[in-house]
Amino acid sequence: MVELDKNYSRWGRIMAFSNVTLTPELSALLGGAMGTILNVKSVVMVGRDYRRDSRALKRSFTGGLMASGIEVIDLHAIPSSILQFSIRRFGADAGVMFTRSHNLAGMASIKLFDSTGIEFERKKTNKVVNLAETKKIRRVSSQEIGWISVADAMTVYDRSIFGFFASSQNIISQANLRVVVDCACGPGSLLMPDLLNELGCEVITLNAHRPRNPAFLPNPESLSRLGETVKATGSSLGIALDAEGRHAIIIDSQGRIRSAEETASVNLHSRYDPNPNATVVVGSSVHPSVYQGLEKNIVFVDHGEPGGIGRAVMQHRAIYGFNDTGLYVLPVFSPGSDGFVAALTVLEQLAKEQTDSIELYRRHQIFAQRRAEVTFPIKKMLMFFRTILNDPPDQYHAIDTFIGIKLIKKTNEWIHFFLADQSETLQIEVFDPNGNIDNQMEMIAYSRDLVNKFLDNSMNDE
Repeated sequence: MVELDKNYSRWGRIMAFSNVTLTPELSALLGGAMGTILNVKSVVMVGRDYRRDSRALKRSFTGGLMASGIEVIDLHAIPSSILQFSIRRFGADAGVMFTRSHNLAGMASIKLFDSTGIEFERKKTNKVVNLAETKKIRRVSSQEIGWISVADAMTVYDRSIFGFFASSQNIISQANLRVVVDCACGPGSLLMPDLLNELGCEVITLNAHRPRNPAFLPNPESLSRLGETVKATGSSLGIALDAEGRHAIIIDSQGRIRSAEETASVNLHSRYDPNPNATVVVGSSVHPSVYQGLEKNIVFVDHGEPGGIGRAVMQHRAIYGFNDTGLYVLPVFSPGSDGFVAALTVLEQLAKEQTDSIELYRRHQIFAQRRAEVTFPIKKMLMFFRTILNDPPDQYHAIDTFIGIKLIKKTNEWIHFFLADQSETLQIEVFDPNGNIDNQMEMIAYSRDLVNKFLDNSMNDE
């Protein structure tokens, strides 16, 4: 029996400490289990990030797939968003991505996708896990063992996304935009700088190398550096990708970090469908000001189910889907969240409106019910985010917004901790759906207590 620790299945995904719980041997069993729920000769596309353990886990998982009669297409190092795009484009039956946790050091993650390019639901992932635990795995004869081949999905995606924005190429080029892009030491570095240059932008690139031990990016320090670089170089805008290419954090020309909701609003309005019967899928804890007045059919999706936004977009034939973690799904292009499309849409809108990023985002600005700022050492900020993500306070569940952590109650009250524009400042934003001012003040006080307890404990640890 395979030993599974309590962290083996987090948030409906296969996730555990690599080479401790999530070993190559276990990965091979999981590959065989996934192959078992598919038909013999099914085609599965596999990809990974640059981490060493991702490479090791992918190879053993691939062996398990092949031994169960599955044909494998190896995409090597590739962003998750491009893997999801490629599954549908190449007509594969499923896909697997090997990547790292954004906030949990040492954690490796195996993400499973169906033939639509959307992540497996929790119950389907659990089925794979249960088959691996019990070793009820199909083993085919030596003549039926699957074959492995290689596809250049990155080039196919590159030409597809360039074609998607081709009608705006002249407008973007004439706008003389200077862009700083932080590639998070991920495979997106093979695409984004060249793509921006081809669209006529002047490009300054950060973290485009392939390190032996990739850092956890973006993080508060890297976002602060990106903002400073944008201001120092007089750039139009900064883009921080994550290693998977699913998220894009936008920094305006003043170095201000813009929220996922604000970027989603820019994206949505740039591709606005005047049909009032059109559907937009929205995360349940998104600030209401983003979707109020849209005159659209709004479908809300709770956090917790992997692929929930993309699945709801498909089920409701929505024109767009987004949430406050920075997932942006534009189904006309791809079934999954795509940070490249989101970032390029912002650039496209800047050029079309002939404005700067400050003014563009001012039109989509979210006005908080209640905010507070506290002085906070930036070097400790990532650890604070990890602490409350792993062990959220009672009555709250925590989500990673990629600029911070949001604590959410079942009543949809929430507290958002995130990096402020000043690098040594933590911003606290609270929301009460009932608009109760006294409750908002209590939430701010509670938030300050959480911060102070963490700082006190961290000083004692030193």
